[in-house]
Amino acid sequence: MENLSISHKPVAPIIPPDILSADTYFVARKLKGVAASSGIVEGPCTIIRNLQDLHTLQDGAILVCETASPELAPFIPFLKGFVAERGGLLSNASGYARQYGIPAVVGATGIMDSVHDGDVIRVDGSTGAVDIIG
Repeated sequence: MENLSISHKPVAPIIPPDILSADTYFVARKLKGVAASSGIVEGPCTIIRNLQDLHTLQDGAILVCETASPELAPFIPFLKGFVAERGGLLSNASGYARQYGIPAVVGATGIMDSVHDGDVIRVDGSTGAVDIIG
């Protein structure tokens, strides 16, 4: 019988140690929608449930709404990011977001029930992912 020697290569850890730091945050929930306008943005969100809430939008906000209506058009250039529960690539908001280079995700089912004003979210308009950080 032959003497078999087993060579062993060290295996890299599944999660690199430099990622596990005190600055690492916990993603409470992940939602998937349609990637409407590329880019990644992170920060507190502002919820707009109806057009009467538009006065609460501030410059640099990440807007979360049920659907994008044409009435939102004047506000889009001032937003940092945009997420809509309904909509698609051809929706008004998607077009405006691409025009102004604002990361946007549409069709993110459940976003309105998952976040509150001020919750920190990450919007990845390139993949359609929305991470709710807290």
